[in-house]
Amino acid sequence: MTQTAFALFCLTCTLGMPGLAKAGTGTHPAVTPARTETAPMAVTSDTLDYCKTLARKVHRTLRQSVTTPAPVVNQVMYLEHEGEALCAHGHLRSGIAQERRALVALIRS
Repeated sequence: MTQTAFALFCLTCTLGMPGLAKAGTGTHPAVTPARTETAPMAVTSDTLDYCKTLARKVHRTLRQSVTTPAPVVNQVMYLEHEGEALCAHGHLRSGIAQERRALVALIRS
């Protein structure tokens, strides 16, 4: 163990940071495993790719829903079209918000 690694180990033990090091019986510190996720975490950002992903999700959900009333379909199509236009003109946050509204209106119906 190098001096730097040993100093870090001692500092970790002194500060009592949970999960990083515990007083073990061997020469290496005991490390607890990270929490496992059942589903991967979705990372979203204000990008054109994310806006397009939302638009595809709205289209896919709209195709799969057969019992959605016509007024809701019209509202969803309007919101989705507005979202795509806003994203295409560089207004990503507003466009993503419209896409999300369309998806929520579709899911709630």
